Amino acid sequence: MRSAFDRGNQNGWHFADEIYYFSTVLDAGRAYELVRQDDPDNGVLAGYALDLATRLHYNPLTNRDAALWYIRAAAQANLNNPAFGARAQALLAKLDAETNDPQRLAHDAVADAAANVTAYPNDAEALIEYVDANMRAYLITNDAAYRSQALLSASQATFPIGQVPDDGSSILWTAARDARDGKDGFTDIDRQAARVMFSHKASAHGTTTIGRVLSHNAYVVITAPADEYFGHTKLSPIGVRNELIRIDKYLDAGWGDRMTQDALYVMDSLDDWQHQYPRDYELPRLLLQEYKTLGRLDTPEAIRARAEVLRELTIDYNSSPEARTLLPVS
Repeated sequence: MRSAFDRGNQNGWHFADEIYYFSTVLDAGRAYELVRQDDPDNGVLAGYALDLATRLHYNPLTNRDAALWYIRAAAQANLNNPAFGARAQALLAKLDAETNDPQRLAHDAVADAAANVTAYPNDAEALIEYVDANMRAYLITNDAAYRSQALLSASQATFPIGQVPDDGSSILWTAARDARDGKDGFTDIDRQAARVMFSHKASAHGTTTIGRVLSHNAYVVITAPADEYFGHTKLSPIGVRNELIRIDKYLDAGWGDRMTQDALYVMDSLDDWQHQYPRDYELPRLLLQEYKTLGRLDTPEAIRARAEVLRELTIDYNSSPEARTLLPVS
């Protein structure tokens, strides 16, 4: 945290510096919330997290830290804090309104990103986040208006076309290519914006960087150790994989809803794993596998759990290939 703060002071606190510092606060806060909940520093970190979430217009759709559970915990911990109570209440109300409502979530993601563009005018990272928010909103709603706005914004002369991070560029450029090539569903404005984007991309080499862009690939991806155990049943990463295979074999043999509790134990382990190692690249694949396994069960508990896995995968990991297989966009 200290080095991230010093880096922000040195750079003049561009939006990228704020996001990087926020990410370090989330990492530290999660660690305290999980293993040192009664430590006074846990409350201090929750206050920092809430303050940054408010100032940086936190939105679970565009945040790459898989931090929704901790942001909720930080807000709930500060409801009675005179300094943060009003902000905590407002943030929880916003997150509650977005739960189970993709349209509201998409609208808020774009509005939050637009607020950051206003707060950090011409900041490259803020401009990228706005385009990214529109594309992610399109992915979860299939509303072409969001895609059109993304293409139009990415075609502006001030947009850092060559600096879109890898986890968003493939989606954006696929849309631009489809528009340029005359595929159905695009407007004439979309097609013109796409042509401008490709023109800007071709001449982007050697252009001056606007602001200070932090590549999201620079965020540390921390994988869970093989000897760590998660959830009430203490499954290791290998244990989670093996348990999913075992449950599916029993389902193949006709055990049906008798495997519900076993599947719920796996979900509990995945939740614990995600809380501790939110950027582990294996999580989207295992969440998708759990989603499919739960889909083979017909109990109310399994149906509710499956809906929760769907939300987690398509919000916390919405740029992953696994999430895109479940999103409404073809």
